[in-house]
Amino acid sequence: MRAVLVTGIAALVLAGPAASGGSPYSAKWLAQARCVHTREGPWSANTGNGYFGGMQFAAKTWRRAGGKPDPAFSHPGDPGYPFSATAAEQLYRACSLLANHPYHRA
Repeated sequence: MRAVLVTGIAALVLAGPAASGGSPYSAKWLAQARCVHTREGPWSANTGNGYFGGMQFAAKTWRRAGGKPDPAFSHPGDPGYPFSATAAEQLYRACSLLANHPYHRA
C-alpha cells in the first residue's frame, strides 16, 4: 500500500507541472516513465539484477547520464544500500538519455 501511495504522490508531483507547462517533460513521456517505474519497482530499487531505481539504470548508464556514483552500485542486491537518487533526478537522467540517443534526435 505504501508503495502505491508513494508512486501516486510522485506521479502527481511530476505530472502537475507538466500539465501546466512548467515541466520540461511532455505528458506522454511522463506517462511512459510512470509505466516503466510501475513495472520495474520502487525508486530505491536495488534488487541485485544489476539495475537500480525505478527506471532500472545500469551503473554505467547512470554515470554516463551525469548521475553521481551511488553506494548501491558497490552493493547490488543488498537492501541496506537502496538506490538513493530521487524520483525527479531519475526522470531527469532518463529524459536526458532519451533526448541524446542517436535514434531519437530529429
